[in-house]
Amino acid sequence: MHLSLISFSVGFLLFGVQASPAPRPFSVPLKRGSTSSLVKRGVASQSLWNEAPLTYLIDVNVGTPAQAFTVVFDTGSADLWIPSASCTVATGCLGKTFDETKSPTLKNLSIPFNIQYGSGYDNGTYVTDVVSIGNYTVSDQTLALVYNAMKTTRPPKSTPYVDGILGMAWDTGVYGSRHNFTYPPFIYGLYSTGQIPTMSFGMHLGNVYSKGYGGTVTFGGYDTTQFTGNLQYLPAQPENYHDVISFVHWTVLGQSFQLQQAGTTHEFEDGSALVLLDSGTSLGLLPESIVKGILQDIVGGNFLSFDNTSYIVSCDLLNSTEMINVVFPSVGGYAAVTLQTPVKDLIVGYTDGVTYTCELGLAAVAGPPYILGDVFLRSWYVYYDFTNKQVGLAQAVNSADPPYYYNISDFQ
Repeated sequence: MHLSLISFSVGFLLFGVQASPAPRPFSVPLKRGSTSSLVKRGVASQSLWNEAPLTYLIDVNVGTPAQAFTVVFDTGSADLWIPSASCTVATGCLGKTFDETKSPTLKNLSIPFNIQYGSGYDNGTYVTDVVSIGNYTVSDQTLALVYNAMKTTRPPKSTPYVDGILGMAWDTGVYGSRHNFTYPPFIYGLYSTGQIPTMSFGMHLGNVYSKGYGGTVTFGGYDTTQFTGNLQYLPAQPENYHDVISFVHWTVLGQSFQLQQAGTTHEFEDGSALVLLDSGTSLGLLPESIVKGILQDIVGGNFLSFDNTSYIVSCDLLNSTEMINVVFPSVGGYAAVTLQTPVKDLIVGYTDGVTYTCELGLAAVAGPPYILGDVFLRSWYVYYDFTNKQVGLAQAVNSADPPYYYNISDFQ
């Protein structure tokens, strides 16, 4: 009798408690934005918005009540920063700013944030506050409020415009780590609070022909409808970062480039080297020998060079059917991977409505590391996997529409 009562009670408890649903990946859109003044730090499914080829953006909400911002979706850095209301036009903040006085959940950490971006820089302080993307929220997310943003924001000339940066790299790469202050970036917070099943994200960047669609990022997984075949994996490579070997950027080992042309293949190789898969860089930054080799093969001597870094080419290349193979070598049990990028996707066309100019989306730099920026990443689906310290790659599903030219007025 007593045993039956105990059994009934235990059964009630077991059936009366419902397990919380397992977390699932979620996707949000990206936007494409034309920015002439946002400069990336050296070395460089929420929808991504994309109205020009230069940067991919995502919407974030900060504070209580939420204040909305559109920031660069950047796999090449780790910090999230937005402009503070203390930042004025005189100190470089030309668009929206965050009003700290209207968010009772904000806590000022009084830890300085000072970062150099090529010819620009940001100064500010680290704080914590509520940060949301889509319907997903991290309550005590660390981010930087910027008081000086010289040459790193975009005037509100067109929509969308750039308010800051959301870094998607490893926590060891946050600026504060140089001064013994580290914190978990936003995606770490999503995972630690059980909102996504794995600490990973998949990225599909809309190509330049997809008007109104900038791309998609899937937090906690990947979207199989956005690539063909299977993901092929490469091991992420640690770097020497301030005399410490650690995972900082999304860096893999690259080997060579091959141009498929008229039934033949020309290979350009500069030895295996570290390359960054960086959505915050629009161009491909590669060894000079590779850039000049590709340039010579696709246009011969028919180009203009400025400072040996910018190359003006024929706009006929926007109709090219040739392909570039990018080869990643086998490393430590991982098989070699080869992906394709159409030559036409390496060409950026501009117009003022009367004349048309085209530029090769490659530049020669003295690396390593080198950077495979958006001109390559638009052709691929990239799955960034923190947990297994690897990157999955596949050919992206993209449209194939007529050549597209960006209006020069968007960049002035």
